[in-house]
Amino acid sequence: MKYYPVYLNLKDRRVLLVGAGEIGKQKIHSLLDCQARVHVVAPVALPEIQELARDGKIEWSIRSYKTADTEGTSLIIAATDDPDLQKRIAADARSRGIWVNIVDVPPLCDFIAPAIVARGDIQIAISTGGAAPALAKYLRKKLEPLIGPEYEDFVKVVEKLRPDILKLPKEKRTSLWERMVSDEFFNDIRREGIVKAEARMKEWVYHRPIKKKGGEGGQ
Repeated sequence: MKYYPVYLNLKDRRVLLVGAGEIGKQKIHSLLDCQARVHVVAPVALPEIQELARDGKIEWSIRSYKTADTEGTSLIIAATDDPDLQKRIAADARSRGIWVNIVDVPPLCDFIAPAIVARGDIQIAISTGGAAPALAKYLRKKLEPLIGPEYEDFVKVVEKLRPDILKLPKEKRTSLWERMVSDEFFNDIRREGIVKAEARMKEWVYHRPIKKKGGEGGQ
């Protein structure tokens, strides 16, 4: 089965998480990083999840799942190993048009969660279509050392400069991206640090003419 890869904007959206064990804890942290409003439903929860609830970072309903829990929800994740409950949650979600993920049960899922290589706002998603999650995790570990902190620093600077970069004529914008997104420049960042690199990027954006090197490549 082929899945359509997509990144979701969950900011301020309500996400229902059924289950509050180790898997649930992992999901909570990822959801909070996305600024989702997390509603956990579970009779018991790990101490760390209880603490998040006490601090007001999540909502925790200390009871078993009810169909009514789906109301006002944008996304549902079920981190439970109860097969009957898994099927019930999936059926409830689909009857209401809500996307659902039943952890480790691809046939019941509308979407699956990939293994992620993350460095700040940079994310590389790895999936085997639910066939071999262990392989996805293995590949993540292989890729992680290749994405150093210089890439995260670069993205932070570009985020600030991007509005002005987009105002540049196409030819200059093309040459600018080619100069900045290159092995040579990333080596400079590793060697000299992001402060010097940012100063150079600002010179390129605001003052110094950029020599044309080729096509824009979709930038």
